Amino acid sequence: MKTFNVIFLLITVLILGCASSSFSQAPEQSFQKGLMKEKGEGDLNAAIDIYNEIVSNQAADKSLQAKALLHVGLCYEKLGRTEATKAYQNLVNNFPGQKNEVAIARERLNKLLLNEGKVAAEPLNPKFIRVSIPTEIRSTLKLSPDGKELALVTEKKIWKMPLSGNLGPNYPGTPVQLNTGDIEVLGSGLAWSGDGKWIAFNEVGASDKDTLNIYTVSSKGGKPKKIIECFRDASMINYQLSLSPKGKMLAYSSIDDRQQHFKTISVKGGKAKQLTDIMAREPAFSPNGKLIAFVEDKDMGKFDGEQGIWTIPAKGGKANLVAEAGKATSPIWSPDGKMIAFVDLNSVKHINIIPVSNSGKAAGEVTKIDVPDGIEWTMSLAGWTPGNKIGALLSTYNEQAIYTLPAAGGQAAIVLNDCYASAPRWSPDGKQIFFTTEPAEGVNKIYRLTLASVSATGGVRKFLPQAAGGKKLRQFSQGGNRISPDGKTIISAAYCTDDTLANIDWPGSHIWKISIDGTEQTKITEIDGPYVDMSPSWSPDGKKVAFVRTKLNKPPTNMFGESNLYTVSSSGGNPKLLIAESGKWLVSPVWSHDGKMIAYLTREKNNSETTKALNVINVSTGKSRVVGKVPAVHFQIDLAWSPDSRRIAFNDNKGEVIKVISLDDGSIEDIRTNLGDVQIYQLDWSPDGERFVFCGVKYGKTEFWFLEDFLPLKGTDNK
Repeated sequence: MKTFNVIFLLITVLILGCASSSFSQAPEQSFQKGLMKEKGEGDLNAAIDIYNEIVSNQAADKSLQAKALLHVGLCYEKLGRTEATKAYQNLVNNFPGQKNEVAIARERLNKLLLNEGKVAAEPLNPKFIRVSIPTEIRSTLKLSPDGKELALVTEKKIWKMPLSGNLGPNYPGTPVQLNTGDIEVLGSGLAWSGDGKWIAFNEVGASDKDTLNIYTVSSKGGKPKKIIECFRDASMINYQLSLSPKGKMLAYSSIDDRQQHFKTISVKGGKAKQLTDIMAREPAFSPNGKLIAFVEDKDMGKFDGEQGIWTIPAKGGKANLVAEAGKATSPIWSPDGKMIAFVDLNSVKHINIIPVSNSGKAAGEVTKIDVPDGIEWTMSLAGWTPGNKIGALLSTYNEQAIYTLPAAGGQAAIVLNDCYASAPRWSPDGKQIFFTTEPAEGVNKIYRLTLASVSATGGVRKFLPQAAGGKKLRQFSQGGNRISPDGKTIISAAYCTDDTLANIDWPGSHIWKISIDGTEQTKITEIDGPYVDMSPSWSPDGKKVAFVRTKLNKPPTNMFGESNLYTVSSSGGNPKLLIAESGKWLVSPVWSHDGKMIAYLTREKNNSETTKALNVINVSTGKSRVVGKVPAVHFQIDLAWSPDSRRIAFNDNKGEVIKVISLDDGSIEDIRTNLGDVQIYQLDWSPDGERFVFCGVKYGKTEFWFLEDFLPLKGTDNK
């Protein structure tokens, strides 16, 4: 019996000890749960409830109660509510022994003043928190309305990624693929309904048509429902969608007769309704479904001209200009519908927020919030959580340069860095490299390309002078830009403002001769109708120019039609058809050094992997032959002849090596650049055959970040 009593006593002590330990740990565990709600899920109201339970728990340690009360204040402050001041004052008055928490509370109190129940206008200190997405971000990300999940597209499928996993806040959990059947999903345009039950998406279009289907599907997966098919051109910015709060209405933009407007349509079917005559894209339903924000866009995704943020009643009515912007994009609403955040691509290192009234009018000034150091630009906004965190796709810096490399491979040299460049070309004496680049100043620089040069041994770019009294020409990155044999003139595909083709949203480029000293510019090709002349190349004697003439189709059919190879006198005149490649794209022609051949790339328009080829044509006989298959055919792939006209170099699609193909036997030699993750594009072979020149880019990384602690906005009441 004595033995039994001792054992019973020991067991009782152990049980009581464990219970005591369990009771003492419970508030700490609750605190961790509160942190998860606050920082991991962004559910600030739920976090406040948990923290307040700890504050009221007399068994909890004083230090833990103080921490919980501090976080009550922080959560209220994030919500922009006046209760933050009360929580901080309570902490200061009742927990004087917790010096660290009291010091923080005093600091916060100094920033918040109580004035007739309103929080002071001075904003918090915004901060950015990076979420560690483990895979490469290649598509648009969209936050679920509750802020707990991301929807994204990988391998043409929709995935849902929980934003909080077992590793804690800002380390996502295991993604789950959403069942969309056999439909391939486009990486741009995902949209949640406000209740989180539905997702709208675009289907990947067929290669022979430019229209795309729009679908909705349950956010739990299932059979997608086709809503409508429409044309939106090539710019991904035009593909953004929005669903009404309960997923009953879809808003989208479409292009008809070169006019882009946004429309709404019931997901049950029926006729689409255009709400305004303003040319627009990127519609976004307000949280209550009564308003739609949109971006004015007169140029159908080309980012040319002023583009501001507007609102309009969802049933139609008068539109209101909410915020002027240079190149607005990605409008999102705050959960209470009192603010709109957006990106301005003229000022890509900011996130912009504008307060709006219930009627959709501006209710204050735009607040600009700087993105973190090291970020090059704000790509898009993913959503606004109930805890007032804004999700954003931010990109680190791209590193761009012009490189030279020994023809046998080895160590590359940088001759120009930190600026966009394309189509690099050697001067005949090998001392200079000419290229296309952006102007030094102004906005929309990528649409105002010009010509420049740099020493072949490296240096600073020098812009070519403009011909006095001449037209302001804009270069294409695939414009050819070949140097004449005497080194005095560049032959280039360019356009000016009066070259825009009727009924087709594309400039009508022509072949121009541009003197390097800026004294002369001469158009040597001209044609009526929807054609563009591209990719010119000099004959070795400088008497002729080879170029590609491509017919442009009127949307929504495939824009680029038949393309043929022509030659024309370098002084102008009627072009001569050299070869017509029916049913194929034809790009990158270049004349051999002996003047006997022109090399060019072709690809059948069905994009078959077996039809991408490097060809040569005998200029005298007009007979062509395939030299070999190539991995890719597009404007970033250049051809360059060896000085003896027996080999042709081209860059591969992955941008890692230069390939040199022999005309004698079709064998291919890989010349490694040894540049790691630098992707090369467009190249030329030096006149002495000793070196290559090419452009390269080390792409910045796309990252997902949360913007926090940005409320209340300065000068407004956002409680």
